[in-house]
Amino acid sequence: MTVAELHGKIPTLEGREDLLTSDVFSTFRYLPVNLGLIPFLKKAIHAQTAKPIHNFFKDSLTVDYVFWPKTTYYKREPDLVLLITRKTKPPIAIIIEAKDYSGRHDANREQAAKELQALQGDQLAEQYVDLMKNEIDLNKQQKQMLQEADHRFLLFVTAHDVLPRKITDDSINKLTKQNYKGDHLYWINWQAAFDVANEALATQILPDEQRFILEDLRDLLLRKGLTSFQGFHLPAKLLQPKHYFWRDEQ
Repeated sequence: MTVAELHGKIPTLEGREDLLTSDVFSTFRYLPVNLGLIPFLKKAIHAQTAKPIHNFFKDSLTVDYVFWPKTTYYKREPDLVLLITRKTKPPIAIIIEAKDYSGRHDANREQAAKELQALQGDQLAEQYVDLMKNEIDLNKQQKQMLQEADHRFLLFVTAHDVLPRKITDDSINKLTKQNYKGDHLYWINWQAAFDVANEALATQILPDEQRFILEDLRDLLLRKGLTSFQGFHLPAKLLQPKHYFWRDEQ
């Protein structure tokens, strides 16, 4: 993110999903893994059961951020691939597909080879399958991490206040018809990133550089209206009325 964006100086770009993805995850990239990214991931919920994600992240050490890679079978371009190394366990591999309030960007597969039509061009389903089959264009080291990953999932990020079940259920149904359970599909909203920044700033004593980064992220998401419910505020003090419509004058 830039100071210009924080002050509304690039309005033609503000609504772009790619910019929002860059803003949030670039911020996490420059923070300790357990200060930004991992608290965010822990807020994800399962797309079918709405249960919180299992805590796979206890001993996370480092994260490779691969922005806008290509998948090699369905030729998709996820917004981000995260490859998380852990101290005593195999890596975790995550595809991030980011939206605002929009639905999937499905592909027209009518003219494609028959084997590419199985998932009906469903964006989430196709990326999901490519993740499970290691079909992502990565460098040699990252490819090895992907192959070794014992937990992998697709995280659908949107601006909705609640899980957009109509979208995720449709993708899971297509996966199920192709013998994929769809049980590695999770959802989270951008508002969770606001909560992560707010919670860290409120509860931790941070070095200036980390505090500045989190304050900028919080303020940017506040400016974009991507905040969680912050409770009700007391109304302003009302002036005593001179006339009443609901009682007799004395």
